[in-house]
Amino acid sequence: MNEETTMAAKWYALRLKPGAGRPYRHDERITNIEWSLKREGIDYYMPMELAMKIHHRTKKTIDKRFPLIPGYAFIKAVHDEQNWAKVRECDFVASIIGIGGNPLPLPSAQVELIQMAESSLREVYEYQKAARAYEEARRLQKVTQRVAAQQFPAGGVVTISDQHRLFAGRRATIVAATGRNTIKAVIEALNGLLDAEIPIEFVGQVA
Repeated sequence: MNEETTMAAKWYALRLKPGAGRPYRHDERITNIEWSLKREGIDYYMPMELAMKIHHRTKKTIDKRFPLIPGYAFIKAVHDEQNWAKVRECDFVASIIGIGGNPLPLPSAQVELIQMAESSLREVYEYQKAARAYEEARRLQKVTQRVAAQQFPAGGVVTISDQHRLFAGRRATIVAATGRNTIKAVIEALNGLLDAEIPIEFVGQVA
């Protein structure tokens, strides 16, 4: 969508083929059916919910989209049989819900309830995400310089987490722990040794 919808419009339900709700291979931000409908210029609504996942390659925490009603999507009314035929032939569309081959419009209140549920789930997810971030920040703030110095003693060798933007996977020798939830370290780089201050959440165990 077309995230914005007009409740006065007539909506129709599509029954989807297997794999329709999976991420599109060239753009993981949308599903296969969303890509297919968008390509054909069809105005659609795909209810989605979010879940927090760890990316398999970067190991970063990401927001993952999942179909709220697996196997179904919704489209606005089209104006002629030729356009209905285009919907039926669209990739990942199994059929249009209807009676005797005629598409059956959904009550506007039914679609509105789905949108309200989607919005409520999004609010709950964002609240939980913020709460997790707050608790993580509190956890890191409790690491005093004395505790950090014990955990990361000077001279120890560590590996920088893959989540660090500049020094991912690099080996580092600890110089000292600071009172800022960081360590001062000497990083092994291609062009020599670099002095850096690394947040302790990006520091692996001392070797």
